[in-house]
Amino acid sequence: MEMKELGRYCFSHRPLFGYFSVILPKPSISMIPVGNVTWGQTVSITCSISTQHLGGTFTLQQSSGSFRKSQTSSTNSVTFNIPQVNFNNEGSYQCQYQTRISGREFSSPQSDSIRLSVTVILPKPSISTTPVGQLTWGQDVSITCSISTQHLGGTFTLQQSSGSFRKSQISSATSVTFNITEVNFNNEGLYQCQYQTRISSQDFRSPQSDSVGVSVTVILPNPTISTNTGGAVTWGQDVSITCSISTQHLGGTFTLQQSSGSFRKSQTSSTNSAVFRIPEVNFSNEGLYQCQYHTRVSGRDFSSPQSSSVRISVTLILPKPSVFVIPVGKVTWGHHVSITCSISTQHLGGTFTLQQTSGSFRKSQTSSTNSASFNITQVTFSNEGSYQCQYQTRVSSRDFSSPESDPVGLSVAVGMTMLVSVSATLLLLLLVLPVVFLVCRRRRQVEKSEDLVHFQIISNNYTTDGEEEPHYISFKQNNTTKKVDQEQCMERVVCEEDHDHE
Repeated sequence: MEMKELGRYCFSHRPLFGYFSVILPKPSISMIPVGNVTWGQTVSITCSISTQHLGGTFTLQQSSGSFRKSQTSSTNSVTFNIPQVNFNNEGSYQCQYQTRISGREFSSPQSDSIRLSVTVILPKPSISTTPVGQLTWGQDVSITCSISTQHLGGTFTLQQSSGSFRKSQISSATSVTFNITEVNFNNEGLYQCQYQTRISSQDFRSPQSDSVGVSVTVILPNPTISTNTGGAVTWGQDVSITCSISTQHLGGTFTLQQSSGSFRKSQTSSTNSAVFRIPEVNFSNEGLYQCQYHTRVSGRDFSSPQSSSVRISVTLILPKPSVFVIPVGKVTWGHHVSITCSISTQHLGGTFTLQQTSGSFRKSQTSSTNSASFNITQVTFSNEGSYQCQYQTRVSSRDFSSPESDPVGLSVAVGMTMLVSVSATLLLLLLVLPVVFLVCRRRRQVEKSEDLVHFQIISNNYTTDGEEEPHYISFKQNNTTKKVDQEQCMERVVCEEDHDHE
């Protein structure tokens, strides 16, 4: 038997009859995309053959699976699409070409194998915190991890990037929330989420999420401030100012600061308050005061805001002066009197004023000590009455006055010598007055007899027998002249008697 090959056709010559056979080449196979295919992705596998016997059928066969598809093509290639591949689609695939020539079926050899590997590529989860921003020490924070995938029922893991915090939580949904209660500085740092799930007995993990930062700080509240005096303080009094704060961070330091002055004191306290004592306050201690609290937590220093202000107002209250008279008791008319005012105070150098309560007497005297004496020489009855003292002084350019003292009385009496002299004068007057009265009465009687004065007036009237006839006219002396004479007489007699007494 002789065989000849013409092109791709093989002919064999036999003695009685001849026949021919078609040998088809091995098809080629390719896949798009190349490499691993993501679960759920669409895969295209192309089979092609180099032959002139077109119009045949390409068959794509999974080597170790149930997948088998055939497709007739009028060209030398065909593409098989496998939508939404899953792990059932994994494996090796081969192509084969069948065609019919002159009523006879011819098949190509199987192509080389191409492997379809399916993997699950989980997306990067997202991460967020509530509340956003800096957290207060002791506050609660929520961190939410979420992922966009159809592979639910997996596990979310929240990991602190540079710390020991790590928590995992299974979720049937696409997200989960991790709660961190009462955060402290150990919870500070960056956090990331990751999602793990199991599909067809294979474990898959998502990439790490972006990082989210947790920053913790200590926010101290405003301290409160109060005084034991309510604000108004007497010069020299002791004052206590209490600062307190509501916080769990104890063991810090309270600072009391005078807003517009040099006063500043600090005091460490193991409790939530501190008491500052200012002994014997003066005007330099006046003004506004504020508190502040400082503490150290985990190697970091924190300060509270300033408290509200409390005012200290200093005033000077002078005591009531005392007053006494020397000599004690009644003072003899014309004698010397000393009235002393004194006060119990440290503010010396002031002025004492002595005032007669119901009279014109008023004298002031500056003293470098705590008392002053007022002298009244030769007292008279005009000096009788009540006297009061008052003290005025100037401290730090301010004037202050004490209350008025209790009144002290000054009583003036007449001495024995003067009493005898006055008594003798009165006795003499009693003896002289009757004599004066008799003398004046005598003179009055004499004057009364002379009241009628006759004046003879001669006229030229004549009687019928030729003789003159006299006429008399009488006038009464004025009583006023008589009274004046009597008064002058009385005054003269009294004066003469006083002269005799002297």
